[in-house]
Amino acid sequence: MFLKSFHKYLTFVCCTFLAFQTIGQTVYLTNPSFEDRPGPNRPPVGWRDCGGQFVGETPPDVQPSGSWEVYKPAMDGDTYLGMVVRENETYESVSQAMSGPLKKGKSYSFEIGLCTSEKYLSATRASALEGGAKYNYVTPAKLMIWGGNSLCDKAILLGESPLISNNSWQKYNFTFKPTRNVSYITLEAFYRTPVLEPYNGNLLVDNASPITEIIPKAKEPIAIKALTKKIVPGQVIRLDELYFQADNATLNKNSFKILDELYAFLAKNQSVKIEIGGHTNGVPSVEYCDKLSTERAKEVASYLTKKGINKTRVTYKGYGKRNPLASDKTMEGRKKNQRVEIKILST
Repeated sequence: MFLKSFHKYLTFVCCTFLAFQTIGQTVYLTNPSFEDRPGPNRPPVGWRDCGGQFVGETPPDVQPSGSWEVYKPAMDGDTYLGMVVRENETYESVSQAMSGPLKKGKSYSFEIGLCTSEKYLSATRASALEGGAKYNYVTPAKLMIWGGNSLCDKAILLGESPLISNNSWQKYNFTFKPTRNVSYITLEAFYRTPVLEPYNGNLLVDNASPITEIIPKAKEPIAIKALTKKIVPGQVIRLDELYFQADNATLNKNSFKILDELYAFLAKNQSVKIEIGGHTNGVPSVEYCDKLSTERAKEVASYLTKKGINKTRVTYKGYGKRNPLASDKTMEGRKKNQRVEIKILST
């Protein structure tokens, strides 16, 4: 069973690394399901024990091994990571290099399975010297997620779970907002904070997801009729029902109504200066898109100035296919991207 699960883990790593190379927006962990041969005092393959600072303490465990009387089935695959916090102010953590960096200023989503075992029986350092009496490590602990640039480096805190008291597996979601670039991740079991008195507790960890960049949704421009009385620089106006003949900049007569609305808006707001921005879908070449979008923006500007709007108040620019609002894989997305927008430059 272990070999089967480990083969699954290896296949996952190979496939997802190729996906990372192609997509470039998702960061992957090695052995995210913590698969390995069950046993105490060693972390799962792909993860490094960070307990070197606590001399004489044992590493985390691959569970369920029966050690410490832990038999809970895994959330995913066959095994999972077991960590403890101890009453002598020592606690367990593991670390690894990620498949790529988390970048400063970006946001990422991450989820992981967490629970606690009803039994985690072990001697303490003190009891081991006095006959080996065992204690149940069951006071709730929490998961601290750190980012750094070397193994076990806790340069920045990426995320922190609540205290985990659930005995059945639950998924916990995190949003990472790194304040610097980091390439390593550390998972750490820790106490209730502030730490008034250290205690014995356990934390089980399984089924970590890839770390996925959160792409901000493009802000939709507003329509002319939806403009409020408060006009501010930077505001973008969408020109609905603006039509051109196919593959050129000749306006369709059905476009005159919306352009006349724009003219009326500018005539009413004499101090407003605007930029007319032309946009295309992403199918044609860059050169073609730049040329067509510029010509269409220029055509709209000419319509307004011919009706009497001063040329000093109207500029135009072709953005080509640089600022899409939707995917070009569908007809609907391409139509949405092929547009003319008005940006308020000054009021």
